[in-house]
Amino acid sequence: MTTHEQSARTLDKLGHDELVQHSVYFQTLSKQYCKELKKCEKKIEKFEEKKNRSKCLELKPESSEYEIPSFVREMMDLTLHIRNNFPYSGKEHHFQAAMEMELRERGIMVSQEVARLLHYTTQSNNTRQLPHDIRGREDLLLPDLKYIVELKQIKSLSHDDHRQLLRYMDERKKNDVNWGNETKGLLINFGDIDVEIWYMFYLGDRPQRVKICQTPILGLNDFTDAWDASN
Repeated sequence: MTTHEQSARTLDKLGHDELVQHSVYFQTLSKQYCKELKKCEKKIEKFEEKKNRSKCLELKPESSEYEIPSFVREMMDLTLHIRNNFPYSGKEHHFQAAMEMELRERGIMVSQEVARLLHYTTQSNNTRQLPHDIRGREDLLLPDLKYIVELKQIKSLSHDDHRQLLRYMDERKKNDVNWGNETKGLLINFGDIDVEIWYMFYLGDRPQRVKICQTPILGLNDFTDAWDASN
């Protein structure tokens, strides 16, 4: 007798209330399995995305158009300094507050958590703000330098994180007269494993993404001593 036949015979012996309880139990179990399956699929997708991204990434062209600005180099050094000052890590808003303080000390105009209305161009070529007060939120805005700085504190960056900054840049480029193709962005992950920084800018209408930093973070054992007293 197969397992399926045994299950069918068992169900035949159950009364109405027991069948209802059985059904609810399996529905709950099914939902749990679905949630776990979605989690696994998401992790697999991120893993494959990261693997493909590292495979496809080409070396930066030598053209002067791709030269890294001195300000971006300064931001890279500043990011590493801030991360080293949080040896036990921190939340995203901790790093954001520290970055804001450092920039203000340098006399750079900075706004934080800027709520930005988003626009949409219809098929009839009319550009309007999206209804229902739909907004994006820029972590740090440097209006005088035309930079948007998006900060993260996650295990590793995904393409979704890149798209978020590119979406904000596209909004500024198209709808702020003074920004246009001068719009630039920095995507900074203070990370759990390493510090990763991407510089984004425009050549014509096409966004360019350049990884300028991927520096490993010191482990907990570099700052503490640990002993085993469990035996």
